[in-house]
Amino acid sequence: MSTPQLAFPLTHAGLGTNPFCFTSEASFGVLKTASPVYTAVAITQDVTPTIDGVSIDVRQMGSHRVYGIQDAGVNYGFTMPVHPMDINFLKYGTEPPNYDTPAGTSAESLQFLIKYKQAEGTVGMSDHYMFALGCRPDTTNISISAQALVEASMTWGVREWTIPSTSSGLTTPTIPDFSGITGTVFQDSDGGVKPLTINSIPYAVNNFTINWNNNLIRDSFNGSGLVDALTVGAIDITGSFTTPVGQDLLLETRMASLTQAGVTFKYKVKTGAMFINGTGMVLTSDATAFEGSPTSTRKHVYNFKCATAGLSTS
Repeated sequence: MSTPQLAFPLTHAGLGTNPFCFTSEASFGVLKTASPVYTAVAITQDVTPTIDGVSIDVRQMGSHRVYGIQDAGVNYGFTMPVHPMDINFLKYGTEPPNYDTPAGTSAESLQFLIKYKQAEGTVGMSDHYMFALGCRPDTTNISISAQALVEASMTWGVREWTIPSTSSGLTTPTIPDFSGITGTVFQDSDGGVKPLTINSIPYAVNNFTINWNNNLIRDSFNGSGLVDALTVGAIDITGSFTTPVGQDLLLETRMASLTQAGVTFKYKVKTGAMFINGTGMVLTSDATAFEGSPTSTRKHVYNFKCATAGLSTS
């Protein structure tokens, strides 16, 4: 009889002891240890840390082979899908940076905490702490489909993911627990009928997406091996929506215009809780098939760009 290869229990997401949570940083990329207060990200699904090593091939003239490979640094990040219950966390990725008062905008650097159970070679498991330090949002995407929950997904730039440790290094921290997350997440029906308004005209939709790309600039300087600064670059805002053919010809006319002017739009996600407001919307493409063997009704699938867009409660 053979013995198992593993003498320790394995870890999965269900062994998280606390929700994925964050706090603002006093200094970029420096762990805040004195009485930090963390806020839960609700409702978080998968959190996927990314770690990309930078290696340098050293070659010598006269040889086909690599003489050696040297480490030059590490680049970090993470992705996360969220079912939002409010707009507070999403605004980190959708608001332009406010350098005078950074709080709640992409100018503010954050640190995140994952607290979970893990073994280290024995049958016993203990609390482990992983920190993402020096974080700023790169992209934020919000997607709303018929008969579905509102989906948001974000990618973040990170200066450093710490190696998991049984010691947090924190003094009297406030770490939220799962019981503190209450309420319902947003779904498409919260927006009511014809939730999308373009240039004051409401439209029925069965898909709506909008994406903020902060084009995050990652600067590394000699000697550190890590990102030394994460800076928001030129912000691009794009999106798409699907609307049935037949309400009017205003969008078709706009799409065909050689001098299409940007207009305002509003998407009601939930009254009193979340609206997406944009300016300078321009339709950029449309795909509407005439099917030889029709299996669906005709709909316009418009792509758009806009100059500004943000989240508010009205």
